[in-house]
Amino acid sequence: MKIVQLVDSLDLGGTERMSVNIANSLADYGVESHLFVTRNLGGLVDFVSPAVNLKAFGKKSTFDLLTFFDLLKNLRNVKPDILHVHQTSIFWAILLKPFLSGTRLIWHDHFGQSEMLDQYPRKEMNFIIPFLSAVITVNTKIKDFWVEKIPSKAARIYFLRNFPQLQEIERAHQDSAKITLVNVANIRRQKDQLTLIESLKHLKSFGFQFKAYLIGEVVDEDWLEEIKAMILKHDMAAEVEVVGPVNNVVPYLKSATMGILSSESEGLPVALLEYGMAALPTVATRVGQCEAVMGFGEFGWLVPVKSPVEMAHAMREIIENPSKAKKLGELLKSNVVENYGVKNFMDQYLKIVSEISNSSISEIR
Repeated sequence: MKIVQLVDSLDLGGTERMSVNIANSLADYGVESHLFVTRNLGGLVDFVSPAVNLKAFGKKSTFDLLTFFDLLKNLRNVKPDILHVHQTSIFWAILLKPFLSGTRLIWHDHFGQSEMLDQYPRKEMNFIIPFLSAVITVNTKIKDFWVEKIPSKAARIYFLRNFPQLQEIERAHQDSAKITLVNVANIRRQKDQLTLIESLKHLKSFGFQFKAYLIGEVVDEDWLEEIKAMILKHDMAAEVEVVGPVNNVVPYLKSATMGILSSESEGLPVALLEYGMAALPTVATRVGQCEAVMGFGEFGWLVPVKSPVEMAHAMREIIENPSKAKKLGELLKSNVVENYGVKNFMDQYLKIVSEISNSSISEIR
């Protein structure tokens, strides 16, 4: 069994993390695993297993024909059984498919705006999905959306939970006098760091001293400027640091008091799973699969979107109730390990692959 994954880049984002996680896991399961990156590599390249055949193509534009034919040449040399395509790479993949006899096409939809599907109908996909062997979605809302739009494909549309590549993380002893918060999310509007900063303004007014780290790839420079402006407006330069992209978040997770997600929309954020692997007491908005990961409030604090006061009160409760915070962090960790681990994903994934390729799971393994 040969599986090639196709992704735009290996920048520090959730889609890219999952492509790396899957590639590495396929290799661990004895599958010939290839990761083809149409554009540039990026910070996640260091996390790709040596057992994975990694190749970048340097695509310059949608109409970069030289790169298109280079990619096609490499795919025809590999002769993959499965071409597993992530997000927008589908547009090239659907053009490549007619030249790849015997290859089955899987599209992995990581769409992060699942709270706003009515605003983003993605009509262009109506013509593409019928040509796919399977669609994998990162949450139930996206799955239901495609099932309703393309009922003829309902049996081949699946929801598979994202999984973190991180091993379980042992956190450092927490110093009650040193409060640190981490927000692992790319710098773009959907992640709504402005609401987070507003909540930190309230937390400061409660009399707490803390340090908050905003960690993530800068996707939207204008949004970054708005974040910096709000930090200055509230005189919080000493409390809030925009770290930017970080290849290894483990040191931040180890020392953090809590993890925060303030997004106005999500799919299934890998960062939330990473918080869980570190047993971090966590505050997240009620978006995407966050509620399910958090046990609908049993394993952490859930707040409505754009609710800085409620978010601040949740943070305050974590600080003032360390025993409860530790317990919920451990419960979150247990839920992530049990239900969002690599085995959970791979068992389902290999079953899908066997069904669409007419191979048995034992043959794949």
